[in-house]
Amino acid sequence: MSKLQIRVLIVEDDLVDRMACRRALAQDNPDYEFVLSEAETGREGLQVAHAQMPDCVLLDYHLPDMNGLEFLSELRNDLGNTTVPVMMLTGADNVSVAVEALKRGAQDYLVKDTNRQYLELLPAVIQRVMREQQALIEKKQMETRLIQAEARYRLLVEHLPAITYTAALDIPGKLLYVSPQISMLGYAPEDWLARDGALRSHVHSDDQNLAIDAYDRVHGADKSLRCEYRLLSRSGKVHWFMDEACLVHDEAGRPIFLQGILVDITADKQIEEELRLHRRHIEDLVTMRTTQLEKQAAVLKSANTNLANELRARAESEEKLRKYAAGLAAECGKVPDFPET
Repeated sequence: MSKLQIRVLIVEDDLVDRMACRRALAQDNPDYEFVLSEAETGREGLQVAHAQMPDCVLLDYHLPDMNGLEFLSELRNDLGNTTVPVMMLTGADNVSVAVEALKRGAQDYLVKDTNRQYLELLPAVIQRVMREQQALIEKKQMETRLIQAEARYRLLVEHLPAITYTAALDIPGKLLYVSPQISMLGYAPEDWLARDGALRSHVHSDDQNLAIDAYDRVHGADKSLRCEYRLLSRSGKVHWFMDEACLVHDEAGRPIFLQGILVDITADKQIEEELRLHRRHIEDLVTMRTTQLEKQAAVLKSANTNLANELRARAESEEKLRKYAAGLAAECGKVPDFPET
């Protein structure tokens, strides 16, 4: 298994000290292999550092052309950070210098003692500095990814045709974020963020209990929210919204905030109301037409009854007439000639 190489630049004008550092870092290590380069002056060290970008710089405070603090200042990049981790080597009487070096960007320091025991600590200290540097790099990368993710999130939610929000759990109704689409109600995000309970306070009075109960169920049972209610704009105009939200949890599974989206469904509600009115109108027309048909049926039934009665009465009259004519014919000895009916 190949060892991890750590490129170390030694900036030291004393040849004996450079050789001592070389021997200390040449010791066998199962995990690391130190690849060394050297510079005798501060200027030469800066040139090598910028050209080779070593993993670590061992910097002696006392240099022929500049001191260690001046070296650190020139090593800084445009962002004000040192481009490579630096470990300062100082004398026993320069502790205050070491503290100042840390303020200016050095990762650590070692005090050169007369017995050169600092050399025994040198490999372990460099490894620790490298681990800390790697952790710092990973932290910055994570922060960068977080900023980028937040930027993508804002870009997404702030172009949706809906209001997105984040609400706190410890203070009922406290908004942590609300998207610029809140302007559809005539407000700026700052208007609602600065006031606890801003969302609830703008819920229509007839829908207050419904909305509060829905939010309480989400907090208490760790369930998602889906609720329709009305919100009042700054001008007092009523807007219908569909509120869908869910709890966001941390890595341990604990709820940390409520993430939601408000979709304006006013147009849908208007269409729904129009359909309801049309349905009621059609039901009224059907009822009226049914009543009319029932009346017509009653009139026809009555007419049919009257006609049947008239026909029956006429038949009875004709039968009486035939009987009367037959009686007269019998008396006169003639057979009556009745017309066929």
